[in-house]
Amino acid sequence: MIICDATKELNKDVSTKVAIGKFDGIHLGHRKLISEMVSSNDSLKSVVFTFALNSPVSFNKDGYIYPEEKRREIFESLGVDYLVEYYLTKKSASVSPEDFVKKILAEKLHVKAVYCGKDLSFGYKGQGNVDTLLSLSKELDIEVHVIEKEKYHDEDISSTRIREAIKDGNDEDARIMLACEK
Repeated sequence: MIICDATKELNKDVSTKVAIGKFDGIHLGHRKLISEMVSSNDSLKSVVFTFALNSPVSFNKDGYIYPEEKRREIFESLGVDYLVEYYLTKKSASVSPEDFVKKILAEKLHVKAVYCGKDLSFGYKGQGNVDTLLSLSKELDIEVHVIEKEKYHDEDISSTRIREAIKDGNDEDARIMLACEK
């Protein structure tokens, strides 16, 4: 797996499929999304686009479930070709959703397919969403694959829910949602 940052353009000969998300816990839902992207039968290189944990601007007030090295290890084990860790600064956080899709995903990453959850948000103040992607997809020739959330005890799995389970001392539920081995 090659680790790069979103300010650098990938080789123009490389077309990609990109999973976008915070991926701070890489729980069962994240693994499903990434696995569907990696296993899709095409010639595209797989990319996970996430945020650098050491960014000066952080959107995650509750902290991260996994440290950077563990996240990288998991992404690699899932068969990801490239990991793009977006360094979040005041300037990069102010990029409009449209410019994010056009300038970063399309121009720098040469994306042909995006895999995301239905609750995806991106761009300035998180104003971009699945509808934004869909509205730009025809113009930019990008397929958009929205992956349904995984559930545990009939509730959506989320990093917030996992952090709450850990905080409440419910390590078994957290381990199950994170797909951890005992």
